[in-house]
Amino acid sequence: MKRLIPLIMSALLFCGCVPHTELDKLAIAEAIGIDYENGEYTVTVQYFNTDASGGVTAVDSSAPNAVTAECGGKTIESALEGLSYKTGKEIMLGAVGVIVFGRDAVFSLRDSLGFTASHYSGNFCSYITATDGKASDILAVKFKEGNASVEKIEDILRSAEKLGLTRPVKMWEAAEMLSCPTASVVLPQFTAYSGDGEMTEDDKSLILSGGALCTADAYADAFGSAGMCGLAMLSPGADSGRCCEMPLVVGDSETTVMLYRIKRDIVPSLSDGKLHLDVKIGADSKYVSTNLDDPYARRETVERLCEQETVRRVSAALEKALHGYGADPFGLGYVIRAYSPALWDSISGRYRDVLKDCTFSVSSSVTMERFGITHGT
Repeated sequence: MKRLIPLIMSALLFCGCVPHTELDKLAIAEAIGIDYENGEYTVTVQYFNTDASGGVTAVDSSAPNAVTAECGGKTIESALEGLSYKTGKEIMLGAVGVIVFGRDAVFSLRDSLGFTASHYSGNFCSYITATDGKASDILAVKFKEGNASVEKIEDILRSAEKLGLTRPVKMWEAAEMLSCPTASVVLPQFTAYSGDGEMTEDDKSLILSGGALCTADAYADAFGSAGMCGLAMLSPGADSGRCCEMPLVVGDSETTVMLYRIKRDIVPSLSDGKLHLDVKIGADSKYVSTNLDDPYARRETVERLCEQETVRRVSAALEKALHGYGADPFGLGYVIRAYSPALWDSISGRYRDVLKDCTFSVSSSVTMERFGITHGT
């Protein structure tokens, strides 16, 4: 809700006094869900309620600050037009924070992003997410910590990014990654479930269940948390300071280590007509919690375990994405083009098949810092 305050203030400052009748005709969308079933799209929109507390009109304090409405149509555009007739409001997408794609609607991902980006000045910084069920179920969850699930989704995504569990994807990134037929993207995937009634109004809650590997026109497969972590390390922005929280078992003791300043280096080459990737991951690390009596005395052991786990996670991500689907969800095409334009020219026409048949080697170097140790109990 907080991001709506600057939006409304900007309208007041640059447009003069805005009559409340104009705001009454707007549905300022905060989140969108896109589903597809039986040849028809269902678009669910969660929008700011100007008639509730916080609006500029005479308000009803008992009304929620966010309203969720949905409408069907043969296209997303017709569904949005139908939603405008249904609500009596013009749907504005400039403040959308999250777009959720239901599993059966992923086939239209690329076209949908192009439309929502241009429709009513769509927000290019919207988070793009997926669900293994219906998007409408995700937006229907009402949290007590605010009036809309979109706020909780954003909090979950930011927390997961800090822990290195996933890499949030924004609209402009997804559109860029899906700009060619052989490209793909891995979207954070949410699941709605029953439970945790203390946080929600209807005994429903959300969990970040991993990621959805999406090609330009299909939902390919689901990634678990380890695979998502591996992809986060491989992502183009990994050398900008990405972190990863990694649980380890050292002897009989449980230890949690935070990897930070993660850097990747990918060197492509062609051998006997096959693409080979030499992948190196480097990182610094520190203890988050540990039961070890003398944590620093086991520094070399912890470094070795971190390196082994890093190699395992990155290798698993490469195996599933490349060998399983010939997918490129971490900008490998850009790496190859930058490293050797001639190499790219020789494989670009059969890129997906080349990825399915490529080989790779993964190595890791982790350095444990001496200070900042927190002893667990």
